[in-house]
Amino acid sequence: MNNKNEELPTHEQIERRAYQIYLEHGFHPGNELTDWLAAEKELTEAPEAWDIKEPSAKFDSGLRKHATA
Repeated sequence: MNNKNEELPTHEQIERRAYQIYLEHGFHPGNELTDWLAAEKELTEAPEAWDIKEPSAKFDSGLRKHATA
């Protein structure tokens, strides 16, 4: 029997993917909820499509850019 909770993305996974979406859209603030919901939907519908245990290079560079700003 599959436990549905095992198939749900974690808060951290959604957060990372939402930030990736934010970066992909060019750092435009004001769409936090939209980005979060898009990330949650992507990860829930196709969890195997995103391996977000390790941030992508784009994610890392965005973090460094914002950390030094």
